[in-house]
Amino acid sequence: MKIIASDFDGTINYQGKISEEDKKAIQRFRQAGNKFGVVTGRDVELASWIRPENGFEYDFLICCTGAVIRDGTGKILSARKGKVGDFFEDIIKKAMELNAGTFNISDMMLRAHYDVTGNIVPQYKLLKEFTHANNWFYKTEDAIAFTEYVNTYHKNDIYAHRNGNSVDMPPLGVTKVTGIYDYASRFDSPEVYTVGDNINDIPMIKEFSGFAVSNALPEVKAAAKHQCERVCDMIEFLMKEGN
Repeated sequence: MKIIASDFDGTINYQGKISEEDKKAIQRFRQAGNKFGVVTGRDVELASWIRPENGFEYDFLICCTGAVIRDGTGKILSARKGKVGDFFEDIIKKAMELNAGTFNISDMMLRAHYDVTGNIVPQYKLLKEFTHANNWFYKTEDAIAFTEYVNTYHKNDIYAHRNGNSVDMPPLGVTKVTGIYDYASRFDSPEVYTVGDNINDIPMIKEFSGFAVSNALPEVKAAAKHQCERVCDMIEFLMKEGN
């Protein structure tokens, strides 16, 4: 059995839609006894917008950069959580210095939201645990600087994964890679493949015979074992005899 774990935004969801060719290819792949799913940095609330509908169906949804796994019906299969700590105060302060647009911390569907341009309330202290934190910046260079700051000064508290101007922060030790392993462990020796387009997809692409789509960043293409125009081309390659 083969498992495909696909990034969502910019990969299977390309230019704001999922193509009919990709939908049909995913259907053939699943009908052949394989599993297809989405792995995303979105938190549980935003990932809930990725619904099986209009011909797009999947077997699993890994969100919060690997922290939460749902099945194709939306049922929560597992969740990894971190303890909310005072380190968030310093992270928010740094985000303000770098002119971030928003800051979110969530525990499953319970979210503490900040407008870090001037409307910050320490709501996160009401949360005992978290499955995801996210910062969005107006400028890419600020997102890069923030990511470097968090991973230098708070490497024992949390880890930042940058995706363009967005920075996702799951609990320490959680990544897209761990989420895929958590899901794959439910089956007997599956072949796991991944596909993505952005910086935060590189670890899973390196770990699991990864593909880069045509619009992927150069760094992602360099890390990938294979390249494909779209996800349907990846599926066609994997379903050929001997692959």
